Amino acid sequence: MNIAEKITKIFIKFIIANTEKSEEEIEKVQYGFQIIIMNLFKMIILFLTAYFLKIGIYTLVAFMVFGIFRSFACGVHANTSLNCIIINYIVFLGDVFISINFSLNKSSVVIMYIISLILVSLYAPADTEERPLVSENYRKKLKIRAISVVLTFTLISLLIGNSIYMNIITIAIIEESILITPLAYIIFKKPYKNYENVKL
Repeated sequence: MNIAEKITKIFIKFIIANTEKSEEEIEKVQYGFQIIIMNLFKMIILFLTAYFLKIGIYTLVAFMVFGIFRSFACGVHANTSLNCIIINYIVFLGDVFISINFSLNKSSVVIMYIISLILVSLYAPADTEERPLVSENYRKKLKIRAISVVLTFTLISLLIGNSIYMNIITIAIIEESILITPLAYIIFKKPYKNYENVKL
């Protein structure tokens, strides 16, 4: 049993002792809490690494931009926690490394945002097997919000004076845009358009 499971077990014992939830409700709480704990550990590992590499603020910006966009565009997930940690390193630390060492000009930034807008218009929101987005109205709302996020960060990127932050924001957006495509799902061996498989 790993640390996340141990902490979850203690938490669930407390919930059972102090509430009158059904077994199904307990299972939902347990799943949600375990996801939170696992993600918290991954964040700690990522930001500790960033801190020792002296790129903490840059990594935080990449993480926040990616997270805001992903909350609406959704996208593919890694199969295991270890794979997720590795992908976090590639996505966030890779973003910062590229942004510090290679300067994007504004023409390149505009092209990358146009590509992102096309991908979002075609593929967002990209759901998962664990969380299929069954409601068509909800999917439309998420798509509109995802497009709005891309447009907002396009404006921010073009207005800010610091080229490193412009690079970080732009790369975070294009990374997430790629992770909603069918190709990303094929690479991760995950089913696509999971809402089509849900029987109502």
